[in-house]
Amino acid sequence: MKDPLSSDETAPLSRGRHRQGGRQREPARRYLAHVHEVSHFLSVTDSVARSFSVLMERVSGWLPVRAALLLEGVDAHGAFVLDRPVVTAWQPSASVMAHAAAAYAWLAGQERVSLQGQEVPPGPHVAALARVPGAVTLPLVSKEGVFGALHVEAVGLEDEGLALLDAVANLLAVALAKEHVLRREVRLRERAEALFLQAQDAVRWRDELLTVVSHDIKTPLLAVRMNAEMILNTGTAPEKEHRRRRYLENIVLAEQQMSSLIGNLLDRARLRGMPIPLALQPQPVEALLRQSLEVLRPLALEKGQTLTVEVPPETPSVLADRERLGQVLANLVSNAIKFTPPGGVITVTARLEAAGRVRISVRDSGPGIPAGDTPHLFERFWRASHSPGRGTGLGLSIAWSLVAAHGGTLLVESEEGQGSTFHFTLPVAAF
Repeated sequence: MKDPLSSDETAPLSRGRHRQGGRQREPARRYLAHVHEVSHFLSVTDSVARSFSVLMERVSGWLPVRAALLLEGVDAHGAFVLDRPVVTAWQPSASVMAHAAAAYAWLAGQERVSLQGQEVPPGPHVAALARVPGAVTLPLVSKEGVFGALHVEAVGLEDEGLALLDAVANLLAVALAKEHVLRREVRLRERAEALFLQAQDAVRWRDELLTVVSHDIKTPLLAVRMNAEMILNTGTAPEKEHRRRRYLENIVLAEQQMSSLIGNLLDRARLRGMPIPLALQPQPVEALLRQSLEVLRPLALEKGQTLTVEVPPETPSVLADRERLGQVLANLVSNAIKFTPPGGVITVTARLEAAGRVRISVRDSGPGIPAGDTPHLFERFWRASHSPGRGTGLGLSIAWSLVAAHGGTLLVESEEGQGSTFHFTLPVAAF
């Protein structure tokens, strides 16, 4: 009996079935090849949005795609903003964008959305199913939910083409989700770095506050000690009572200056580096200078120095914060006393200048300042190598900042062997 499977009649039938199976597998091979190409493309790109047009150019070679839009409801830091999707478009039109926006809003569960990007139509766009022939909108989904959509307009798509578009949308969703995670990580790292810098700034601010307090409180403390010694040295004779009373008043004034200084510095600490509000009021120049310098006079007397105030009677009042101006004068005059040798002269003068300003000058007969040191005098923590004592290098910097807060300028004129003069200006008070 003849074996039918080995007969020659079965050969054409077998070859026909093989050809038919090959034809059926061809779409699958083509589909897998396209998916692999898209997957590889997205894996090597550093930005899906910037590469979207190139990707869709490739897809349009496989499918009859006329326009495509990528809509991402995620901001630059990777956070969801579903009502404000960013649009990346390939060969778009205003109508295509409007269709895409409505379909995206429906998929993302938003009543209306406003598109972000270049050449987007004005919104908001109300959620609706796209009812445009050939329009396909596919959701982009991550584990957090729908975050975007791929909108494509094509004519004549078959099941194979729809399957490929669905695969492209899934690959886009995976690639974009990775980008969003990276954005969030970068954002968290930036915030951590910002907090670290804030902590460092807080430490610097604390150290600066302590340094400024220790610097500016030295002068009134020294004045208190000197005035107290003056009281002890005057004895108890009744005819010296007026002198003892003046020294006691100086001590009270120095204490007030210290209390005000500490209060202002604490206010500044609470403001964390913001400019300190100035209590600007009209101040008569001569009375202000004499009262501010009276506390320092015992320091000059101890070194046998002459401390004088020269203010023309016609000098108008200035607009200034009394406490802060006293701080400026204390820094400048105490420096002059420190650098001027015994028996020297320190003169504080005031004169009216043009443009409604009063110039106040502190002149000493000290050794002067080397030319190489002058540009650095107002830098924080800078001290000249020949400077006597163990100062902090903050006094002139503080004075410069306070004068600048009043809208004035602090300058120095000096020549070695000829003494130094510090000038600063203040605005005339308007009445």
